[in-house]
Amino acid sequence: MKGEIFTPVSLVKKTFKHGERSLSREEIAQRLHAFTEDENFNLEACIQAALNHPFSPFREGNSRAIIEYVYESQPLANHVYRLLTEAGLPLSEDKILRKLRGLNLISWNYSFDRLGLYGDSRFSQLQTDLRWCCADWEIVNDDIYSYLTKQGIKEMFLNDIAFLIQSKLHVSKNHRLFVPQVDQRFVIEGDKLYLLDASNEQQSVDNSSTNFMKEMNDRINESYSEVAVAMNQETLDREQNLSNTVVDEVVSDLMGALIKLEKRSNDMQQEVLQHFASGNLGAIEFLMKEKEKNEKVLAKLQEIVEELS
Repeated sequence: MKGEIFTPVSLVKKTFKHGERSLSREEIAQRLHAFTEDENFNLEACIQAALNHPFSPFREGNSRAIIEYVYESQPLANHVYRLLTEAGLPLSEDKILRKLRGLNLISWNYSFDRLGLYGDSRFSQLQTDLRWCCADWEIVNDDIYSYLTKQGIKEMFLNDIAFLIQSKLHVSKNHRLFVPQVDQRFVIEGDKLYLLDASNEQQSVDNSSTNFMKEMNDRINESYSEVAVAMNQETLDREQNLSNTVVDEVVSDLMGALIKLEKRSNDMQQEVLQHFASGNLGAIEFLMKEKEKNEKVLAKLQEIVEELS
């Protein structure tokens, strides 16, 4: 399952111990095998995919048998690590950039790859949705499955997972990673997580069985929801905010407008110099009016984006 959770670059990064800067392909393959615990995992394909990634920190050495790790750590990556730790859950690239802009640490057209997370061993990227997390976070799929099975719970709200981890599993909220999307023991429908019986782990849950599960476990979920109300509200709100995809799309569109306005302002500077050289004062006056209007719009959009972020 671990091989399906992380991207190839993140998986290969995990094979390098602190201070190691080169390993043989054979050693990387052995360590990947030990980490994934999957006999069917394609080790060579994973290594090659990591090498082929456009922002890969890996390269072949003097021979194809040696893989070198070009470790990269940028100053801004420290801020990203703090953001992830405070959030306590994986964040998308867009979300990370918005938070850094909100702290006035980067410009509106700053590209994500410049943060250096691909080469920084402190960060891992999820295969399913490409969100980023801390590399030392613990995968708690087995713990959650074991607890729900023992308690006879077949379904629960996704927003209750954080409370379950903190109160029942005693795993720090800043060091846990639950990825049900790649785990055949779980099914997600809407805002609920359904647990499959051991005999049905390899099968899909049809609508009739799902409805049956819902009817049979209403009382369980009602009592669990009452307990969840008393949980850390800040953690719940944080989880709920991530599902606000409409707001995320609006903010993304506004960011595109901001970048366009910023680019236009830079272009106008060159145009002013050209008109000044030719003595075209009328054109300069027109550009200055446009610049003033652009700056007003830019300031308004920045306020909206910061508020939504």
